[in-house]
Amino acid sequence: MRVRRGTEPPPMCSIWDRYNAQVLEKAKAQTQALAVERKIQRRRNKRSNWTTERQTLHEIGALIQLRHSGACDTDDGEIYLRAALPSIITKAGGFDADDLHQDVVGWADRMVPRLGRAAVNACIEEARRRNADKRLWLNAQDLGSLLRLTMSERETLGITRFRPLDMTARQFEKYQRARRAAQEKARRVAKGARPREQSKAQLKPWEALGISRPTYFRMQKAGTLPGQIRDRETVSLRAGTKYLQPVTGESHVSRQTALGPAKHASPSRLVSAIGHAPGARTREVPIGRAVALPLPMDGVSEHPDMLGGGEWKQINEVITAYDGGVLPEALARAVRDAQRVRQMTQQAVANQIGISRQQLANALQGRFGLSRSAASNLLEWLAA
Repeated sequence: MRVRRGTEPPPMCSIWDRYNAQVLEKAKAQTQALAVERKIQRRRNKRSNWTTERQTLHEIGALIQLRHSGACDTDDGEIYLRAALPSIITKAGGFDADDLHQDVVGWADRMVPRLGRAAVNACIEEARRRNADKRLWLNAQDLGSLLRLTMSERETLGITRFRPLDMTARQFEKYQRARRAAQEKARRVAKGARPREQSKAQLKPWEALGISRPTYFRMQKAGTLPGQIRDRETVSLRAGTKYLQPVTGESHVSRQTALGPAKHASPSRLVSAIGHAPGARTREVPIGRAVALPLPMDGVSEHPDMLGGGEWKQINEVITAYDGGVLPEALARAVRDAQRVRQMTQQAVANQIGISRQQLANALQGRFGLSRSAASNLLEWLAA
């Protein structure tokens, strides 16, 4: 009879040994990964070993250098040592470090050489008592009070680890907010942003022009501000004689229309191509509200060919005969020519007359007519 041999379970000690070996291998792999990561960070940042303790000692040393032009040779050495002692102890590795006393004495010999060994040992014992009471570290305000730091010294040295003595906590918080705001403003200006004090809301250019704020932005959008008109008059190309007047030799662009008519208008009568008819509503611009412009001495002329050639002809008769209604063909051509010569958009011309752009386009096409007040403003603009 064949007897089947049973499998015995492994002893418990071997299972725990394998488990402990796996845990140790995993911990070793994590330690190696952290070491590699720290090494990479040190390569990326050359000041990765720069700690807050080093920063505090550096700022205290800079303050001593500023006040004493070197090491401290006065009785204030104990004050500087008490302020720097927590950072020296932490940097050395604590009170149980073997070279703690040596590090403290070395720093005292460099920065406060007048301080004796007895005073150094007394400061160390005081630090031990403060550490037992968990009061070793001083806050930024206590450090500033201990060192009697002023705001001018803080700004000169660029100190960040302790606060000035001559400012309360609320005043220092306000100072910090103003400093951060100034830094953000400098960053925005460096990127090309306009400072707030140079914005239109602060300069208020509409007051210098004698108009309201909405009118200023409305004229700016239409391109009818005095500055925009001057910009249009400045042409970098060579001036041609195409649009020069035959008698005076001056270009029409040299004289621009003044500011437009009243900004408020009331409904007017209906004027169509065949007279007064419904469906062709225009806006009433009261006569006299527009700025009166003098007529040229030589009259208003119209060139028959804007591309060159031909002679100038006078259209004074057409202007004096028109008092509203449908625009004559010669007058419509004169309006288009003046718009082209003055380099104005149809919207800007409509703003000068006091009607909408659609009404001006319909009037130039001969679909509808203009009221007497709008016709008066049109003739004044044309004669400018």
